[in-house]
Amino acid sequence: MADLAALPKDWIVTPGQFTRATYSTVYPAIDPTKPKNYLTGKTVVVTGASRGIGARGIAPAFVKAGVKAIVLVATNAANLASVEKKLHNISPAIETLLLSVDISSVDQVAKAWVEINARYDRVDILVNNAGEVNVKGTHSMTQQFLKAAMSWATTTNLAKVINMTSSSAWGVWPFLAAYANSKAAMVSYTTTLAASYPGTVFAVAVNPGLNDTDILPSSPRYAGFNCNDPSLTGGTLVWLAADVDVEELVARKQEITSKNLLTMQLNARLGAKQFAA
Repeated sequence: MADLAALPKDWIVTPGQFTRATYSTVYPAIDPTKPKNYLTGKTVVVTGASRGIGARGIAPAFVKAGVKAIVLVATNAANLASVEKKLHNISPAIETLLLSVDISSVDQVAKAWVEINARYDRVDILVNNAGEVNVKGTHSMTQQFLKAAMSWATTTNLAKVINMTSSSAWGVWPFLAAYANSKAAMVSYTTTLAASYPGTVFAVAVNPGLNDTDILPSSPRYAGFNCNDPSLTGGTLVWLAADVDVEELVARKQEITSKNLLTMQLNARLGAKQFAA
């Protein structure tokens, strides 16, 4: 394997750069404290909320954006309690529900949603952030979310599902085989989800980039690559949930949608007609 430390420190960012400007921390357009990004009155469920991006970036961002309630899901109850305390420091009025759940268990997920639905009339946003190396947990959480959401979701009031993926989804990473394959599956799952509920469900897969959290593999940490602050992911997810514009992406909307620039596809000409005389 090549010596990663010999590569440029921005090597993780530049090969996959899509916009002219890049950021490593939250910036004005996605700042969750800006009125245009407010999510006042909304309820959000966040999995993988006890550590990493979920605890340090996603949950704090949604609280800063003014959600009414946040449900924190993870296996470590003690860590969830610590995260809850920090969220109440941001907003003492925030409603919280802590659920110690192994999302790979269909039964535990179902029981968790019974409790969620008993507490809240509706959940507006589901963030599938738990880093399990399969899509089973994400599917179980999403299935239960949609069962409840289909009673209220409309074309003007979308149910929103945000799934976390990775740039490893479209690369070949022998030393991250299970992780990379699971993230590729997550992209496909999200695409299918959006197509299955046109007009009522907003589904998107987000690559958070490289973040210096406790699940970061030792090799990129050794290499000293530039890392994002978790607030960048948190702000991005709030922006996605709030339906506002990020200038450069919106300016390229026609190009992105007409050419499917931000989707994973087989780039080949197929069909018998191409061989016709």
